[in-house]
Amino acid sequence: WGGGAVAPGSVVAEVVTPGAVPSRPSSEQPGGLARASSLTVLAALPLLKVVKAAIGGVQGGSRGSLTVRANSARGEDVQKEVTTVVLPVLAAFFGWIAIMYAIQHSLFVVPFLGAGDELYFPIIATFVAGYGLIVLEEQTEINKAASALVLGVMIWVLVGTGLNLSPSEFDKDIKSTLEDVSEVVFFLLGALTIVEIMDAHKGFDIITKAISATKKRDLLVVLGFLTFALSSVLNNLTVVIVMVSLVQKLVTDVDFRMKLGGVIVVASNAGGAWTPIGDITTTMLYIGGQVTTGPLLANLVLPSILCVIGCLGYEYIQMDGEATFERPAASKEEEETPNGQALVFWGGLAGMITVPVFTAYTQCPAWSGMMLVLGLLGVITSLLHGPENNKYSLKGALTRVEVPDCLFFLGVLFAVGGLERVGLLKAFAVQLSSVVPYDSLVAILLGFASAVVDNVPLVAATQGMYDLTAHPANDPLWNLITYCSATGGSLLVIGSAAGVAFMGLEKNVSFGWYTANIAPGALAGYFLGVAGILAQQSLGFSFQ
Repeated sequence: WGGGAVAPGSVVAEVVTPGAVPSRPSSEQPGGLARASSLTVLAALPLLKVVKAAIGGVQGGSRGSLTVRANSARGEDVQKEVTTVVLPVLAAFFGWIAIMYAIQHSLFVVPFLGAGDELYFPIIATFVAGYGLIVLEEQTEINKAASALVLGVMIWVLVGTGLNLSPSEFDKDIKSTLEDVSEVVFFLLGALTIVEIMDAHKGFDIITKAISATKKRDLLVVLGFLTFALSSVLNNLTVVIVMVSLVQKLVTDVDFRMKLGGVIVVASNAGGAWTPIGDITTTMLYIGGQVTTGPLLANLVLPSILCVIGCLGYEYIQMDGEATFERPAASKEEEETPNGQALVFWGGLAGMITVPVFTAYTQCPAWSGMMLVLGLLGVITSLLHGPENNKYSLKGALTRVEVPDCLFFLGVLFAVGGLERVGLLKAFAVQLSSVVPYDSLVAILLGFASAVVDNVPLVAATQGMYDLTAHPANDPLWNLITYCSATGGSLLVIGSAAGVAFMGLEKNVSFGWYTANIAPGALAGYFLGVAGILAQQSLGFSFQ
């Protein structure tokens, strides 16, 4: 609004005073009146500028003072948070580091520690404290990805500064751990991005429209057994990502959706227990020669099914038999089918299913197969929609992927890898074996232990504990270890990669919620499967 002239082509809005009736557009008025109205507006522009400046000065002064007071109040709140919360937390953190360092270097003596224990006690104590922060995320309001990253690095800080490792040994160990952890993180990143591309093309609508169930009980059973079947041929981490994404498109009730997600975690871990490619621990035992394909399928298919039946049965009787669920209402935009919907969905699903086959024949790691599928999907979507289309393209999918989920994985697995490298997990397994007199009971307890720490190093420890000469391939003990290590991780949400992925996909899921709502059903399924294995062995139906 400068001067009385208006630049050619500019648009001048009609000014309406409060309470006045707006005039008709000039196109609806006689020509002379229209020209007079336009001249009046042009002539009033200088006056409007003065009025606006005056009003703006008054209102601006009022708003300015309010803004200053609001900013001042916010500044005081921030300062209060810094002094009462942030600084004490940082002081506690650095104080903890100082105490752990002092214990490791014998600057003061802890009475209950034996000779040599002072080197490892700070590592274990830090791990327990870090896991406690992750578990209590809701109460502490500290992001679990941040806690996991700090935990992962601090474990290795204590390993590097407290243990008598040469620089070359430490460098070899930390790089080897990072390599193993990075493979899982890249696998997860690839799978999440593939699912995002499939979701952008509304691929899950193909499945949701095929599911005709209207009652909660019916949907529970359908999804439970569908997850079990998929996880027998597909990595259970991938299955959880796909199935939880599917449920989010199928159910609006958040509580029921979370319940279904928990059951999916249990069913996916059970489905991966009885095939060599379904679960990483089963694959480890298969590669190590402890189990072989035919006997593994015959010995564990029934206990795995019983595990799912036990969990589904527990949840089934908790639900109202006539209760129905509500599906999300589809808008007109959502009803439109994107180009290549079926191709992208089935191509992505088939690609993820064939990753284990790709790994077996090419000897390439699983993450490279997942990245190959992601790259091919990126090529397909570029050809279908153009490379600059952020809604359907690989670039757009990457912006929607939850990066904190990957960082959470990185931190937790990096910490567990540190415990494994210094031999603490194997020492735990050996100690457990010496205390518990029966090997079968050791295997069952290892299932509970895998609910707390990663089952991969625990299985690796059992492979070192029991020799193949004493327990040959497909021995009943190996069958029990295979089942318990795969399904025991379902007892807690942090006990398996599938559970951690579920917690990342459903933001309302916490450690406490899972323990209260899913763990009882998971425990029922776990013990029912164990009973099935022991019954098979006692009746002589074990195959070797």
